[in-house]
Amino acid sequence: MKRAFFFCAGITVVLLCYGTYQGLMVAPREETMGDAQRIFYYHVPAAVAAYSLFFLNFVASIVFLLRRASTADAWAKACAEVGVVFATVTLALGMIWARYAWGTWWAWDMRLTTFLILWLLYVSYGVLRRSADTASTAVLSAALAIIAFLDVPLNYMANRWFRTNHPQPVTLGDPRMKFALMTCMIAFLTFAAMMVWFRFELERIAQKISKGHIQKLAHGAFAVSALPVAVFFQESQQFEIHRQRVFLYGGYISAWTIYLAYLLFLAVRLGQLRKEQAEM
Repeated sequence: MKRAFFFCAGITVVLLCYGTYQGLMVAPREETMGDAQRIFYYHVPAAVAAYSLFFLNFVASIVFLLRRASTADAWAKACAEVGVVFATVTLALGMIWARYAWGTWWAWDMRLTTFLILWLLYVSYGVLRRSADTASTAVLSAALAIIAFLDVPLNYMANRWFRTNHPQPVTLGDPRMKFALMTCMIAFLTFAAMMVWFRFELERIAQKISKGHIQKLAHGAFAVSALPVAVFFQESQQFEIHRQRVFLYGGYISAWTIYLAYLLFLAVRLGQLRKEQAEM
């Protein structure tokens, strides 16, 4: 099992490096927004990963309510938590990109507002899961997850049904752009799957410890990331290119700050659970 996990983790790292290389170096520079547009290759895959994980949480929650299976409950909890990580990255990158494109960090349009509500709903799901380690809490959380998922299709269709600041669905004309997006999509979906796998194994250990009545588990908080400071606008083309890269690298650094902080949280959690398990 460990060999399979580390083998898949190695493939994931290769895919992430290759996807980042395609987005930063191979994909051509977009004419309107220049290098800042390359945030797109991280922003969209993070959003797709969040949607996918919330869907899996939705399915696992239904299975849990029907069968009361602890495995389904563990999958639901793992998918929701990792989904919030990717949703946080989506929000952070979206705000950085908005600051460059619109001159403001946030706009209260339908697409952005419904995604913020989605993020808050699943953060609330996480808070509810941590409020008590009882069967009733798991049932209430599953019910909340089913209701929260209703916001996913609404958010996905918001810029199609309503007039928003958020761009309409983008059609990439250059094949290199399409390839970079698809590569990053595969890489980050694989990365999300590895995170869920890791988080699921931790949750199964936690369930075993809980059943042994050793102690209640102390739960962590979701990772947050500081946004980079914006630079002042100048009309010089050279400065504008530099400014685009500031937002681009600020976005990529913010994304990896969130991802790595969450992985560090999981690693610390694993150490704690192993120690508790050894004491049983």
